[in-house]
Amino acid sequence: MVSDHMQEVIFIGLPGPTHHYGGLSLDNVAATANRGSRSSPRQAALQVLELARLLVSLGLEAAILPPQLRPQVGLLRQHFSGDDDKVIAQAARLAPELLEKASSASAMWVANAATVAPAVDCTDGKLHISTANLFTHLHRRIEAGDTYHALQAIFKGTPQCEVHPPLFSNLHDEGAANHMRLSPSHSDVGLHIFVYGEEGRQTLAASQAIAAQHHLPERQTLFLRQNPDIIRAGVFHNDVIAVSNEQVLLAHEKAYADKEDMARLVEAYRALHPDVPLTTIIITEAELSVEEAVGTYLFNSQIVTKPEGAMAMIAPIEAGSGKAAAVLERIRTDMSNPIDEIVYIDLRQSMRNGGGPACLRLRVPMNVAQLSAVKNSVNVFADDALLAAITKLIETYYPQELSPQDLGDPVLYHQGKAMMVELSEVMRLPLLP
Repeated sequence: MVSDHMQEVIFIGLPGPTHHYGGLSLDNVAATANRGSRSSPRQAALQVLELARLLVSLGLEAAILPPQLRPQVGLLRQHFSGDDDKVIAQAARLAPELLEKASSASAMWVANAATVAPAVDCTDGKLHISTANLFTHLHRRIEAGDTYHALQAIFKGTPQCEVHPPLFSNLHDEGAANHMRLSPSHSDVGLHIFVYGEEGRQTLAASQAIAAQHHLPERQTLFLRQNPDIIRAGVFHNDVIAVSNEQVLLAHEKAYADKEDMARLVEAYRALHPDVPLTTIIITEAELSVEEAVGTYLFNSQIVTKPEGAMAMIAPIEAGSGKAAAVLERIRTDMSNPIDEIVYIDLRQSMRNGGGPACLRLRVPMNVAQLSAVKNSVNVFADDALLAAITKLIETYYPQELSPQDLGDPVLYHQGKAMMVELSEVMRLPLLP
């Protein structure tokens, strides 16, 4: 039953000026394949702004999460001394792989920023946002503190909202990339699906801790183990093999370890909403292999609800041909599901590092009072004025091309600092500590 109108806000992660292809996650097929090639930070950021514009054009609320200053000099100071320029120069000469990690722009993939539960789901009536610790990889672990401060700043003063710090490091948590919420609408009580693996990225204990921290009733939570075979094939997060929106679930038949998991999921949803059936779209290995799913990132698409009630699927252009395109066209023309539109978008700069449309978004359902409070507090919502101001900063400060060898140039760091100062003023956010 609807208790309060909820508006889903899709936060999009903006890449920073040091977006590069360091191949820092060995289990990420695309990142490893493109290691050492030249990137375009400027193009990466502009492509992400186009994603925000697309969401707005579809009638959705979109907002921007700022990048983080890189290289993170604090990490480098654990190994080198001197002023900022000297520390960066020493790292470039003596520890280039460490400098690559300290310079990662991976905070752009904000599906890993946090896990979210709206107030309608939580027994304490609060919107809960739990910052992920991303402990598995150093280049992502260093994001957690700044992400927490940014989320605190954005939601400061928001009624009935709690932003939680990252969990302790023994509980590996990678955020909403391993979480799905199923409900008849964003305003209805939801079933929270937490997906965990066996190989370090997301643990069951972390998922259980988040569910408890969010005050989610047991009947509204389900914990599924990812298929270990597909993890080894490059499915490092659930959002590479499954995606949901409201009452629609799109997943590959090999997504989960237990063949009975899908039946358990359907039954758990039915127990919450017996009158509103769950729409499950299961893609078979014959239709699209796991390898092809990883190569095209079809499941890393965004499924969104348009104002008139039908759904659109925002897919990477890599899924626009061959078997993946055939699967998407079958979904679009199937009247038994509400998806009536497939929109392809060019996110090649992000995709070459293994991040598609779903990696770039954090979904935050808010009630009217919460939405109004955020809009009155900070300037993060993607309207023409904000996107124009950010575009100007990108064109001023972001390099057209960048290789990992360029990261030792102190000019890049100082341009990043100047950009962050101006961006914080534009977005009415404090500079990150």
